Amino acid sequence: MIQRYLMAALAALFILAAAPARADDDPAARVVRDPTLSYHKAFRVETTPETWNRILDHPYLMTQLWTQYRFQPAYRVTRSGADLRVVDPSGITGDLRPLPPSDASRAFYGSGTFRHWAVPSFFSAEGVVAFECKPDGGGLAGEAKIFMRGSNGISRLAMRLFSALLLSRIDRRFTSNLNDTKKIIHDIVHDPDGVRNRLAGTLRDDFDRMVAPP
Repeated sequence: MIQRYLMAALAALFILAAAPARADDDPAARVVRDPTLSYHKAFRVETTPETWNRILDHPYLMTQLWTQYRFQPAYRVTRSGADLRVVDPSGITGDLRPLPPSDASRAFYGSGTFRHWAVPSFFSAEGVVAFECKPDGGGLAGEAKIFMRGSNGISRLAMRLFSALLLSRIDRRFTSNLNDTKKIIHDIVHDPDGVRNRLAGTLRDDFDRMVAPP
């Protein structure tokens, strides 16, 4: 009985706390303008900004190379046009789409839900991941910016309550993933034929387009 009343109260709070979005409001702009959490991280990669941006322009190809290299987590990724559906083994399912690029930056907007027995189904969030870079010696100096916004009042409240834990996990995951991605980038730059031989069909065509001279 107590559980029933608690769930009813949470449902009422969810309805009351969910702020309606304007019909003309761009979701990515809303996330950046009013994030629940934000994370910034400086990084360096031993490649040129041009190569880095061309790699970010082919996110599906990079996820498939991630699988070929057997890196963890073992993401499951499918694509529809330029959009990606990403399933994280931790229970997060998200849809990702690229935002308009610039010479110095690439960005992606995503929305996702948590699918875990311990997490109520109405917990969901939106996010924007932006990468800015500039030449630095023989490589690039970059900054990653991650903005996350709960999709409803309860999600935003929970994210704020557990912000320290969430930011710590974001930092660990970002640092680990970037270090593994650097290994793929190193091979793309120094052994492109070896990377190409890992691929077949349309993925090999995507790789050829990515590394072709501009």
